[in-house]
Amino acid sequence: STGDGNRRDNFFERLFAPSGKFKAQKKKRRTLFGRNWWENGGDDSVRIINGQEDGVGRKRRPIPRLTDGDPEGDPGIGMGNLTYVADKTVPLTGLKFAEQVPVASEAAAIYGALTSADSALRVVPAIRDALATHYRQQNFKPLWTAAGQLTPRAAAMLKVLADAAAEGFEPAHYLPPSLAAFDAPAPSYDAAAMARLDIELTAMALRYARDASGGQFDPRRLSLYNDIAPAAVPATQSIKVLAWSPFPAQYLQSLHPANEAYAAMKKALAELRADAGAAPVLELIPDGKIVKIGNSDPRIDAVRQRLAGLGYTQALQAEGLSEVLDADLSAQLRLFQTASAIKATGLLGPKTIAALNKGPDRERDIARLLDNMERLRWLPKSLGERHVFVNQAAYEVRVMDHGSEVWQSRVIVGRPMTQTAAFHDEIETVVFNPSWGIPQSIIVNEYLPKLRRDPSYLDRIGFRVTDSQGDLVSSDSVDWWGYSSTRPVGIQQPPGSDNALGELKFLFPNSHDIYMHDTPARELFDKDQRAFSHGCVRVQFPREFATVLLGWDPAMVDDKTDSGRSQSVKLPAKVPVHITYFTAWPDEAGKIRYFNDIYGRDKTMENARSAITLAQR
Repeated sequence: STGDGNRRDNFFERLFAPSGKFKAQKKKRRTLFGRNWWENGGDDSVRIINGQEDGVGRKRRPIPRLTDGDPEGDPGIGMGNLTYVADKTVPLTGLKFAEQVPVASEAAAIYGALTSADSALRVVPAIRDALATHYRQQNFKPLWTAAGQLTPRAAAMLKVLADAAAEGFEPAHYLPPSLAAFDAPAPSYDAAAMARLDIELTAMALRYARDASGGQFDPRRLSLYNDIAPAAVPATQSIKVLAWSPFPAQYLQSLHPANEAYAAMKKALAELRADAGAAPVLELIPDGKIVKIGNSDPRIDAVRQRLAGLGYTQALQAEGLSEVLDADLSAQLRLFQTASAIKATGLLGPKTIAALNKGPDRERDIARLLDNMERLRWLPKSLGERHVFVNQAAYEVRVMDHGSEVWQSRVIVGRPMTQTAAFHDEIETVVFNPSWGIPQSIIVNEYLPKLRRDPSYLDRIGFRVTDSQGDLVSSDSVDWWGYSSTRPVGIQQPPGSDNALGELKFLFPNSHDIYMHDTPARELFDKDQRAFSHGCVRVQFPREFATVLLGWDPAMVDDKTDSGRSQSVKLPAKVPVHITYFTAWPDEAGKIRYFNDIYGRDKTMENARSAITLAQR
């Protein structure tokens, strides 16, 4: 790129452009915190890396861009979605104790219920073990019942369990089976029935505590790309609080995510369920010609109103509800089209009209909210006062500081067959003008055939070749016909504007070899669907990102980048980075935005929900 941020047109772009139709896209680097990303248009361009000067001023020839324009070279593991296998469960009762049967009648009933083999309730071993240990330590004293009645503590907690649907849970998973036998125990109670209720209520409260704090599913059993270990509260810890706290109901409620996104989704879930039986009769928007940006049409007013009713409130911001399809309305149409699995053009056409006339799909939206409320339970309890949040399904990255968004940008993420992993880490280093060490898979698949025909190719284009000892060697001195993974060489692309990693790289060392970086394939950011990489996350405006992370003046970042020298700069303090996948997320006003399930993970979650329902029957 040039010093002012403009992109130079290169020889290969002009050579392969349609005859007489090549138009250079000279876009200046966006002003920090400037215009919205959706205002940029764009189209496909030839995949050629520019021939530019490297860091020491030596001119290099233009290098054909890789087949997919991607520098990571990870062969991937396919879609990675798994058939969920529910946790192994064991019978709650049928236990054997060394202790003698207690003398007290209520304790004896608890002892009898725990040793009886007639309970149909099954739980994970950790819950059964914690429950048995507690009752033994308390000499089998009941925890929730007294004199044949539920205590006030138990009644309050039971109300929380019964209201599990409000939290996106299935209430039947948390209500004691024996509760169906009686609504309110009478004074002449059945001691055995009360004992069963007591231990089942304990088991259900422990299950609720685990699920509220860490989720109903182990994310690693849903996708091979989920490297997430939710911090569910251990049963040994939750039973202590439940047993001794005067407010066990409040404790259970406190275990749900405490962030604004969860509150917004919970609110939206309640609203959708309240409206589920009262869907409004929509006045159909008539068919007509395709309306392009800048054109007017009498249907535009109705389109604005319909979009606003679906949550795209910015569609109403034009004064007087103009009949012109302006840039703001086009942006809202593109968001709606993306959420509706329609090609996101920003234009008004027959498919968009048909989708608008369907109105809201409440059942689908409810299912998506359930999926994403679960994903929120997988997040760390604290994301960090200052953190980076990447949502793959939304193709966006945001920097948050004390709850406020201070920066956002479009990103490119992994293809469905080479997905970006979901995990949590810390950004440590910004690399200016990085070198690119070419992965072995790309050497074999992309470069080796050419090198066997032309061994000096890498020397001519300015790449560096090193032998197995790390010594610099000439490309034409390598026996490329004898090359194999057991006799590898290293190939490195020096820093420069044509480098496959672009100008900047953001490192957070992890087992997936995933990082964030720039790219010379800037035209791909103009796409609405941006799953193009082999796993790494490409950032549209890397200079801005570096400015925010380092806390520098933009001019300092420009100077470092424009110098052409490769330099690594440690952040003043590591910044937590969360690589996530949410197909629903609230906007700044709390309205839920829905995104395409690009990796098919919502369907996997729905199948898992059926699996645990069967396992808990």
